[in-house]
Amino acid sequence: MQLSEQLKSQNSKQQSVKHLAVIMDGNRRWAKQRSLATIEGHGAGVAALKRLVALCPNYSIKYLTVYAFSTENWRRDNNELDFLFKLLASAAVTELNDLIKENVKVSFCGDIDKFKTVGIFDNLARLQEATKLNTGLNLQIALNYGSLAEFTKALNSMQEAKADFSNITQFLDTTGIPEPELLIRTGGRARLSNFLLWQLRNARLVFLDSYWPDFDQSALESALYCEVF
Repeated sequence: MQLSEQLKSQNSKQQSVKHLAVIMDGNRRWAKQRSLATIEGHGAGVAALKRLVALCPNYSIKYLTVYAFSTENWRRDNNELDFLFKLLASAAVTELNDLIKENVKVSFCGDIDKFKTVGIFDNLARLQEATKLNTGLNLQIALNYGSLAEFTKALNSMQEAKADFSNITQFLDTTGIPEPELLIRTGGRARLSNFLLWQLRNARLVFLDSYWPDFDQSALESALYCEVF
């Protein structure tokens, strides 16, 4: 359902979002609310991400960065982690043809080398390689990502290169990508959770009560065109 043309007209300045960042929160609580297994919430979360990827070009969004797995997520239950890794490995294969068809370029933020220990690194690397020449939406997936780890790595690299701190953006995981104008976090929690702390310093922050699996076109338009939350 489209937002009214009157609302779009009143808030047209909010349409100029080239880079959207999203904290996809609430999969487990969505499942619990429906008396479903946690894994079903994560599966529904993947479906919500597919919807958003398809929607972004309609709103001239060129870059989409999503928080999929943080450095803190390794503390979760082993059974849930095993499912998450299988889901990532499977999605990297099953979604490839659609991503190529939709001209989506996929890259990763964070230290994905750690995923070599759980057997999914090769799938992720193949996904990135197969889409690297695509020219449509740039989808950055933050995996094993945390801003503090990113800063530490960047500062070490700067010291080795004898670079000035004013050049820090060149050493971050998002180098070459414009900073987000808008962050959306679902799930009702109003915090950044160690996500893009440097890159989001000038962004507009939108916190939605709804859980990530329910994210749809209406929620996207509310965030894009409405100023007060």
